[in-house]
Amino acid sequence: MKVFNKNCIDGMKATVADGSVDLIFTDPPYGIDGDKLDAHYNRDESNVVQGYVEVPLETYGTFSNEWITECARCLRPGGSMYIVSGYTNLHHILNALHSTELTEVNHIIAEYSFGVSTKKKWVSSHYHVLFWTKPEKGKQKRTFNTNVYYTDQKDSYHDRLTVQKMPRSHKPGEIKNKNQLSEDFIEKFILYSSNRGDVVMDPFCGGFTTARTALRFGRDFVGFEQNKNAYDAFRPTLDAVEPKDDPVPESPDTVELAKREKMREGWKSNRKRKKNEETNGLDPILFSVNK
Repeated sequence: MKVFNKNCIDGMKATVADGSVDLIFTDPPYGIDGDKLDAHYNRDESNVVQGYVEVPLETYGTFSNEWITECARCLRPGGSMYIVSGYTNLHHILNALHSTELTEVNHIIAEYSFGVSTKKKWVSSHYHVLFWTKPEKGKQKRTFNTNVYYTDQKDSYHDRLTVQKMPRSHKPGEIKNKNQLSEDFIEKFILYSSNRGDVVMDPFCGGFTTARTALRFGRDFVGFEQNKNAYDAFRPTLDAVEPKDDPVPESPDTVELAKREKMREGWKSNRKRKKNEETNGLDPILFSVNK
C-alpha cells in the first residue's frame, strides 16, 4: 500500500511505474465550486473535513487532460478505469479520455437523489460513471468477473444493468469527507473489475473510501490526496481495515432454476428451428406466422 499527501499529477509521475495498475476507481473534483455547495444545498457540514481542493472551471479541461493522461500511462494493458462525474464538466472528462489510447466499455448512470427541487427544468438525480479500458496486449486481458454475486445469468444480468442505484453514505456523527461515496457502491466495481492481489489506484482519495474497500477485499492500493486535513483524518483508517472474504454467489432455488432451464431450452429450440428454416430457403417470419 502506498498513499501520498500530494497532488495526483505530480504524484503519479514520481511514484507510479508505467503499466503497474490493474484498476482505477476515482471521484475527481467536479469544477463546480464544490467547496461552497453546502450553502446552496442547505447542508450541515459540521462533521465534514475542511480544506476540500476544488479545480477552477477555467482550468478544468487542462486539469482533466493531465491527470487522465497519467492514469492511462499507469494502467497495464487490459487495465480498467471508472470515473465518477457530474454532468457540468463531463465533456472535459470525455474529451480527455478520447485523447488517450483508452477505449469505452460502458457509460453507467448512477441514480442518486440530491434533494434539490427545480421548477423550470428536470430535477437532477444521477451521476455518470465512465468505464474505460486500456487495449489488451498478449496475455494481459481485461478483468471482468461476471458471476461475483450470482451464479445464474438472469440474476447477474439484472445486477449489471447500466443504471445503478447509488446509496447515500450515511455516517451520523462521524467525521467524513465532502461528497463521500458509499463503500457499498464502490465494492461492486472493484469486485467486478479486479482480483485479489491486483493494484487498485485512486488519484483523489478524499475520504479514502476506495482505499478501504480495495484493502478489505485483498487488493493492493496506491493513492493520492492533496488536502492535508483529509489525509491526516482518513489515512489512519486504512490501518484498521478488517479483511473480508469475497461474497458467495447466490443461486436460485431448484424450482426456479428448473423453470429457467426449461425456458432457455425453449429459446434454444426456437433459434435452431429458425436457423433450419433459413438454411432451407424459407422466410422464418412468414413461416412462423403461417404455422
